[in-house]
Amino acid sequence: MEEQDKQFEDYIKTSLKEREKLETYTVEQLEAMILSRWNASETVDDELEDYLSARKRKINDAFEWTPDNIEKLLRLNQKLIGCFEKLRDEAKSIVKTFQKRIKEKDEFLHDFDIEARITPYIYVPDENGNLNEAELGMERILTDSLNEYTVLYHWYDVEGENIGDMLYLDKEQNWNDDPQFEGKFDGHFISQSIHDLYDHTCWSFLDILKINHLWADLRVVHQHFEDI
Repeated sequence: MEEQDKQFEDYIKTSLKEREKLETYTVEQLEAMILSRWNASETVDDELEDYLSARKRKINDAFEWTPDNIEKLLRLNQKLIGCFEKLRDEAKSIVKTFQKRIKEKDEFLHDFDIEARITPYIYVPDENGNLNEAELGMERILTDSLNEYTVLYHWYDVEGENIGDMLYLDKEQNWNDDPQFEGKFDGHFISQSIHDLYDHTCWSFLDILKINHLWADLRVVHQHFEDI
């Protein structure tokens, strides 16, 4: 047990030293390291996430909540809320139909799961000026860094009575008083979506304000069971 404790302590010390070293690099240097590592494998591993997190801290330390940046965040906040409202309404319609099928002893449908999911993108212009999903660069890496734990999603408990409830639309879950907002959003509703983006991902505030495309998915799993 003592040996395991020592190994864990050494791991923590090493991690802190590595983080302190990363803090000495500029944003430009970190991005060069990120691009080099990603180009070698096109995967986001733990080390690359450390680089991305250091870049995020550097950018956020210098970020300012100008009137223009405040307006951009509020606009994104409303777009995310609007997307989740549409997902909720579509889900309620599907749930109603599926519950009716189950109640009427449908030959196939015995149960189902349903998930609402939104993925943010920073689309970039091609040679003709048309916006498309990035295939290279920081925009591509930031998208690839999102995973099932960081992308915005809500799973419906189809057995429950509160099918319309959704964390991302909960007005009581207001993040406007987060210290990172410096009191600039008092009187506004900042949704769980915004919190997830700045707190649960490697995206800096500057990256978040560049989001110009949202991809909303409603994923339904039809379930049938057979006893043998």
